[in-house]
Amino acid sequence: FENVQQSTDGGQNWSSISSFPPPVNFGGPSELSALAVANTNPQVIYATRRVRYEYNNTANVFMTNDGGSTWNDVTAGLPDTLYYTSMEVNSINANTAYVSMAGFANGEKIYMTSNSGTTWTNISYNLPNIPVNCVRSIPGTNDLIAATDIGIYTLSNGSTTWNFYSNGLPNVIVSDIEINELGN
Repeated sequence: FENVQQSTDGGQNWSSISSFPPPVNFGGPSELSALAVANTNPQVIYATRRVRYEYNNTANVFMTNDGGSTWNDVTAGLPDTLYYTSMEVNSINANTAYVSMAGFANGEKIYMTSNSGTTWTNISYNLPNIPVNCVRSIPGTNDLIAATDIGIYTLSNGSTTWNFYSNGLPNVIVSDIEINELGN
């Protein structure tokens, strides 16, 4: 899909809640690659459009704070030539969100906004030059956990050092993270 679809009847019917403009250098499909809804305010939604090198399409991040009635392109300040692999809205603050990126662009792995996408801060810090497949906010905290092509990394709130957190995990590509809040 090139737009965000919503169902209000358990998936029986779907309707588009966005009408994103075509990419600046539109040359082909411009499908979405990630979607995130704020747990603290379901009116806040982020959607990422994937980069398509073969069509010369750049990547985009769009954000709505009114459930999809209006969307803003909040890509400014992000590298738009990388594949956005995941979006995450902070579990405590709906104004804070994170986007992760694939590829081998050194130092371009995870960005954060604390003002709904008005500005972005690179928080890649010491992550190795490998794809980051997913970033998640650890529920009830401002800590992060990231899935990469060589395992798991964590970032404590206020720290500038990602810690390797794959003890006991085989050397595998980790593509997604789901957190069991009851068992932490």
